[in-house]
Amino acid sequence: MLARQHPISSDILTSEKIHTDITQTIGNTPLVRLSRIIENYQLDCDLVAKVEYFNPAGSVKDRPALAMIDALMASDNFNQDTHIIEATSGNNGVACAWICAIRKIPLTIVIPEHMSIERRKLIRLYGAEVITTPKELGTKGAIDHAAMLVAQRKNAVSLNQFSNQANVDTHFNTTAQELWRDSGGHIDVFVAGVGTGGTITGIAKALKTLNPNIQIVAVEPSACPVLSAGKSGVHKIQGLSSGHIPDILDVKLIDQIETVTDDDAVEHARMLAKSEGIPVGISSGAAVCAAIRLAQQPNYKGKRIVTLFADTAERYFSTDLFSEYE
Repeated sequence: MLARQHPISSDILTSEKIHTDITQTIGNTPLVRLSRIIENYQLDCDLVAKVEYFNPAGSVKDRPALAMIDALMASDNFNQDTHIIEATSGNNGVACAWICAIRKIPLTIVIPEHMSIERRKLIRLYGAEVITTPKELGTKGAIDHAAMLVAQRKNAVSLNQFSNQANVDTHFNTTAQELWRDSGGHIDVFVAGVGTGGTITGIAKALKTLNPNIQIVAVEPSACPVLSAGKSGVHKIQGLSSGHIPDILDVKLIDQIETVTDDDAVEHARMLAKSEGIPVGISSGAAVCAAIRLAQQPNYKGKRIVTLFADTAERYFSTDLFSEYE
């Protein structure tokens, strides 16, 4: 039976709502209850996630990329000849390439060679140059190489996302405020992966200002437990742990650290797609794995655990996430 059609009322025609720039659509991403996971795991607490791949360029990095580029353009370090050179594990590179295409700013992205080909192709699609660095050097190798290029090239600057305060401020001013608003101010635990540290630091700082009792849980790879064990190593959870403690990460805000294996991160990302219909990347699989682990403990009964999904599975076709589906 066809659905009944209703005529469009002229009452809805108040004023035009047309964005003049696609960057104006960043933010206000949905907060979603993971109802099927709660049921399947028989959890005695609430589990919700902020789905950041609803941002226009597809990841949580849209927010800091815009903030950092806006800050640069407003500074004395920017002119018509400025060329940005930035090290990234991928999502920040995509977001920066997207914004630089709009703003007509030359961009070079330095990225470890083992990061997904999808990221590199997207960066090139937006017109940016891509330089890869050896896998064994990790993200730190990309950071060092980008710094060398900035020193060599005239008019070159780096956003330095690992030390840029705008990275933290945008999450304090937007992401955290949205979380508080959409949760009705009811958050007991916030769980997030640590990459640059901007997301967890900005959100934790804001949430603890609103409620000092909120527990902040950081997630890092078992193969690269920099925060929990002071050890660096190569891992497959793209976007997490660069092998060093970033300058902007405020470790004093972190109450607990959970480590997740590469395999568990992949398994939980697949599970999210099949159970909730939410196709996320590997770092989001790690985040939900840690959140479920907490939710299964008796002391979290009746609490609300909130996590964040950084990006979409569509950036991982060439990785282990899709190895079973070839």
